Amino acid sequence: MNKQDFRSRDARLGFLLVLPAVILVILVVILPIISGIQISFTSQRVVGSEFEFIGPKNYFELFGDKQFIASLGKSAIWVLANGFFQTLAALLIALLLNQPFRGQNFVRTWIILPWAVPAAVTAILWRWMFDASAGIVNTTIKGMDLVQKPVLFLANPDIAGASLTFVNSWRYIPFLTIIFLASLASVPEEEYEAAQVDGANAWLQFKTITFPNLLPTLTVLGLVGTLWASNVFDIIWMMTRGGPGDATTTVPVLMYDMAFYGYNISKATAGAIIFLCLLIIFAFVFIFANRKQFVVASETFQDLSK
Repeated sequence: MNKQDFRSRDARLGFLLVLPAVILVILVVILPIISGIQISFTSQRVVGSEFEFIGPKNYFELFGDKQFIASLGKSAIWVLANGFFQTLAALLIALLLNQPFRGQNFVRTWIILPWAVPAAVTAILWRWMFDASAGIVNTTIKGMDLVQKPVLFLANPDIAGASLTFVNSWRYIPFLTIIFLASLASVPEEEYEAAQVDGANAWLQFKTITFPNLLPTLTVLGLVGTLWASNVFDIIWMMTRGGPGDATTTVPVLMYDMAFYGYNISKATAGAIIFLCLLIIFAFVFIFANRKQFVVASETFQDLSK
């Protein structure tokens, strides 16, 4: 058997191994998107009801809907706030955990626990802790005389978004920390030793060695984190339902409310399609602008997997 036969055999085996995943993606992602596009051009109010084809009317109405435009802005603020806070906190924690200390392996193992907790449990726990009358957060800060009155973390429009950002970040920071720790493990120790010999302090080592090596990982997480944060629904809905008022009404929350409480599933689907297109455009632009970093990140992850 020659090399060409082996390659052909490997190609067939690879195709068979990938085929179940491809079928799953088609059934779970592609077909629902196609069905959603079809529904968005109709007047369907609820699932199973009669409808008629109305063309792009739903799209035109949404572009003139101030609430929908506002939800796009709130989604952008939500994504930027979560991305900045999660990335910065995870990077700092990873740098600390990368230093040798007693119990390092224990902390590294259990730090992932908040990310493993289901979103519903996370939302319920933090709603209790943020409670104005009996929540542990208000009880603690009042006991320390930091405030005189209970802080309405989820009922004050000025801080509700920040409170949700904190909760969502608390859930995802452990996962990002693990990614950063894996990336830090790929940095050659010889580079730090050479820098120490040259008299470089901790900040200079971070600036010239650590950060450049982490940049590809930061770039990948910038894309993945944006897509994740933009589609967060469970935490927001279970804690504030988009309130108070519409202070935390992002696009996913508005579309859910429009579909299942406003009984306009076709218009909600049109909004979801618009949001999907915006995310796809963002992803392509981001990847094109940072294509070199994505190549380096791919090579780094391949080395770590060996």
